[in-house]
Amino acid sequence: MRLTVLFLLVLFLGSCDIAHKASEKPLEVLVVTDDRSFNREAFWAVFERFENVNPTEITHPEVLDFFGTDSVRQFDALVFYDMPEVVVPTEEQKQHMLQFFKEGAPAIFLHHSLLSYREWDQFTDIIGGRYYNKSPLITEEGDTLQSVYQHDVEYRVNVVNAEHPITSGMEDFDILDEVYNHYFVKDDVEVLLTTNHELSGHELGWINTFGKSRIVFLINGHGETAYENPNFRQLLHNAIHWVAAPNGRKD
Repeated sequence: MRLTVLFLLVLFLGSCDIAHKASEKPLEVLVVTDDRSFNREAFWAVFERFENVNPTEITHPEVLDFFGTDSVRQFDALVFYDMPEVVVPTEEQKQHMLQFFKEGAPAIFLHHSLLSYREWDQFTDIIGGRYYNKSPLITEEGDTLQSVYQHDVEYRVNVVNAEHPITSGMEDFDILDEVYNHYFVKDDVEVLLTTNHELSGHELGWINTFGKSRIVFLINGHGETAYENPNFRQLLHNAIHWVAAPNGRKD
């Protein structure tokens, strides 16, 4: 009799959990891309593995006008996987984007988005860093900061704070990916991930504050070897849920 009751209780709780997950409203995620060539099937497969995440793609230059609409505010999270070089936003488009982030944008920037809008200084304040190649940075000491990259580097990613919701429970891991080096990172970002590899810059992932937004940047994500890495997928999954949560943004 007791075994029967226990079995029915387990069955009931399991069905409740399934029903609860099924009733959860999917997070609406806007994914910003451009005309850069990448393995689209492998990239979108990352999102397909996430439960309760519904991705919608928007490309350049359409996204620049989208920031000036109320529609952009209907999304629970934005993932930027773009690297606009030719597209230059107008002053009006820049102001719309700045206003969006000042209000509190749930945004994640991936990999080559660090190279976006390289002639727009305020974008550095939004993302928390900058990749310098066509326009190198001249430091106060007179040194030239020239960013570089290297394909197919296997290296160790160090989790700085495993207590943060984005890196919760994660341990240091290895990944095969493109690395960047000699890029700029703001002093006041909250660093989540680092590496000591000689070909890479030290900071690999951080949280930046701009206006009411807490913005996440993850440097990984060049191609298939990153997409298929379970740790990269976990970081992106956690970041989406964190920025979408009410406490993921400043009040």
